[in-house]
Amino acid sequence: MLRTRSRWVVGGTGAFLSALVVLSGCATAKTTSTSNPGPCKIAFLLPENTTPRYEADDHPLFLAAVKAQDPSCQVLYFNAANSADKQQQQAESALSQGAKVLVLDAADTNSAANIVSEAKAQGVKTIAYDRAAGGPLAYQIGFDNVTVGEQQANSLVTAMKAAGHPNGKIVMLNGAPDATGAFFKQGAHNVLDKSGYTIAAEFDTTGWSPTTATTEMTQAISRVGKDQIVGVYSANDTLAGAAITAMQQAGMSPLPPITGLDATNEGLQRILLGTQTMTVYKAIKSETNLAAKIAIQMVNGQSPQGTSTKKNSTGDTVQTQDLPPVAVTAANVKSTVVADGFISAKALCAGDVATACAKDGIS
Repeated sequence: MLRTRSRWVVGGTGAFLSALVVLSGCATAKTTSTSNPGPCKIAFLLPENTTPRYEADDHPLFLAAVKAQDPSCQVLYFNAANSADKQQQQAESALSQGAKVLVLDAADTNSAANIVSEAKAQGVKTIAYDRAAGGPLAYQIGFDNVTVGEQQANSLVTAMKAAGHPNGKIVMLNGAPDATGAFFKQGAHNVLDKSGYTIAAEFDTTGWSPTTATTEMTQAISRVGKDQIVGVYSANDTLAGAAITAMQQAGMSPLPPITGLDATNEGLQRILLGTQTMTVYKAIKSETNLAAKIAIQMVNGQSPQGTSTKKNSTGDTVQTQDLPPVAVTAANVKSTVVADGFISAKALCAGDVATACAKDGIS
């Protein structure tokens, strides 16, 4: 798969917010003479509900973005609950209900190609949202997920060295081997394979299941030895929470550095409390705003151009726009996710996190 790599330097609040402001308006469009051929209906198809972000963030933020940009548009919402077959049925339902554009977060990259092809055959364009998809896509929006994995791994290496472990054994919890999980894993291996650390145990966690991840981490501790693990690569915050539970149950203290993704409330709280090292923030509000904008343009007969083109898994050339992932540690929680309004200080600093927030100047 061809990728155009964007490198972003994460500095202070100003640089972070400026990047998002630029991105929010960087899509251009070639307008055709075609007018809106009927009611504005956009289908929004999400892949699963195990990871909190989809129902807590992507769903309501996309609805709000469409409403703000064109109140006449109706959103047909579906969640596939980790089933490619179910997502296929949901896409067919959306098409039968008159959806003019599909915004598709694929439950399975390869199966998604059937959805995309079927939609195109009916004159409906598909936007791949957040995850790559095969088939003749009209557009794709997301983040450079190889870069996400590299950010996670670089942060892990830095933290392990800071903890006094210039080498040693690590455990990898890569998440599901889907479109995103495979890229996270690739990026992490780009860094870890040449880091001097030994990958002593590695798992691809089916369905991003925290229950499965707890079992996998428990197996790793038994196999490697709780005193031998100097770091844990975790592909997202949900898996990180599961791994931390397993390590605490095994009596590991202090906990080794561990990574995450999605900037969940729980993950950010663990970072402030010192049990999780970092997470990666994907600016979902910017992503949903852009997806809504592109979808509405397509409903109205426009042909938005991306900032680059890429070839997907089926060899189709796709207009693409990547947004910048941001590595978040205790040092920049305030200047990133809080400053961006992704999470409120009140929600973040509840309960026993209040003292930690005060220490880091979050209020």
